[in-house]
Amino acid sequence: MNLFKTKKGQIENYFVPVIVLFVFAISFIVAMVILTNFSVGLASAGFCPVGSQCDVAASGFITALSTYDNIILLVAVVLIIAVGLTSFKLPASAAFFIISFIMAPFLGMISFFFNFVFSQIVSQTAFNAVRFYFPKTIFLCTNFHWIALIAFIVGSITLYGKKDRGAGIVE
Repeated sequence: MNLFKTKKGQIENYFVPVIVLFVFAISFIVAMVILTNFSVGLASAGFCPVGSQCDVAASGFITALSTYDNIILLVAVVLIIAVGLTSFKLPASAAFFIISFIMAPFLGMISFFFNFVFSQIVSQTAFNAVRFYFPKTIFLCTNFHWIALIAFIVGSITLYGKKDRGAGIVE
């Protein structure tokens, strides 16, 4: 029995918020490092003096990219709501919650792995200059185990709380 090929246990849907948030956070932070280093490099080479139009544009891009710290919180909430909706629409009986419950420690282990990987990537000295732009993102991504737990709880409640109609399909 392959638990990842069936939607009955739906444990793979609980991985989605963790993986998407990990990818978004790393891409935003790396983009900020590249943009900040590019801006500083142009300024130090004399191509973009302080106060010039290109300096104003670069600081505008940096400000715009720093708003992604708030956007990632919105993405996390939307992903958790999506887990609840997919669990509610899943054509499975609530008894399949047991499969998800058995797989929950594996979900926790994977979440802790992503916590560790994220903290190791962001702790590099190259990211020192941009860490203060993303305090919410860093807090969110060093607590993936809690996000996975929230997704598991929301998905389990919506899977268990629905009423079966007919052949187990909820409309």
